[in-house]
Amino acid sequence: MKSFGILACPAWSTKAGNPYNYILYSNMEKQGYPIYEFDFAVKNSVKYALSGKYKIFHIHWPSNVIFGESEARANIRLTIFFAFINLIQFFNKKVVWTVHNLEDHEGKFPALQKKLNDFMYKKVDGFISLNQSGLELINQKTAKNRKKKTAHIHHPHYRNYYKNEISRAQAREQLGVPHDKFVFLFLGQIRAYKNVTGLVEAYKALHHPNALLLIAGNVHEDIRDELQKHLENAPDIKFVNSFVKDEDLQLYFNCADVVVTPYNKIFNSGSALLNLSFGKPTLAPDLWALKELKQLVGAQWIKTYQGQISAEVLEQGMAEIRLESETSSKKGPDISCLDPEAISRETIAFYESLLA
Repeated sequence: MKSFGILACPAWSTKAGNPYNYILYSNMEKQGYPIYEFDFAVKNSVKYALSGKYKIFHIHWPSNVIFGESEARANIRLTIFFAFINLIQFFNKKVVWTVHNLEDHEGKFPALQKKLNDFMYKKVDGFISLNQSGLELINQKTAKNRKKKTAHIHHPHYRNYYKNEISRAQAREQLGVPHDKFVFLFLGQIRAYKNVTGLVEAYKALHHPNALLLIAGNVHEDIRDELQKHLENAPDIKFVNSFVKDEDLQLYFNCADVVVTPYNKIFNSGSALLNLSFGKPTLAPDLWALKELKQLVGAQWIKTYQGQISAEVLEQGMAEIRLESETSSKKGPDISCLDPEAISRETIAFYESLLA
């Protein structure tokens, strides 16, 4: 099939915070597919409503249409968005949704969220799930959508996207971390649903003289005061309350022995892919994508636990990783099946199936 245009929401605008979309669509561009950026501004809807430049409208986080403090304004944007979808489908364009989350993590307007979800599950032509379990749930939610197609397409890795040149010793020296400490790392924006306070309490109960918990990332206002209370009287916790620049990611990853992802809810976790891309094991709850990723790359790299994060979970993870570091090679995980170019080709093939 001849190449065609793709209107992506978003395409490039999230590169700084999450380069997933940039990596996906830049690989499509290399294969000759023009990519256009869509946001929820009215002028963008008008610009692309009747445009002949694209055949696929690919959306990732539709909940972003109901942002802001005013429910009335969010409802207006939602109505315009619905009209946009109906119009482009009338002109035979296909709508694709990569379902990153089954529900919004921190939605302000639950009634509008339900309205949006009902519309999307009914109207979308093609659904992409980043894990197999999610695909089964999507099929349940779209039982009345007879025209839809679905696909399970993996999240691409981030290897070779970020700098990764610094050694473990250099990273620890720059961060002021002793060379002999076993380092648990939490990295990224600190939000309530990510359960960083639960991790802090589990670590404080560990009482291990050679361990250190390193937390780095911006703290959201919804958790700031609570986190500060949990961090009191915790000398073996190093807390860096600031946004971590792309060029500094290698410092934190190469300093760490394991990255802990103690989220209360995980449907898909690009963070685990980032950990793997830096050759670091992940310790996370046995939920959704983590189960599948564990089967894909091996239990050495994805270590899962049942229930809540605890001192016992941390202790067991530390013991396993120390033993594995002594008995296995220094070679990182095999994530070749998550190659971005291959993932983009698979996504294009799904587009083509909708247009056939």
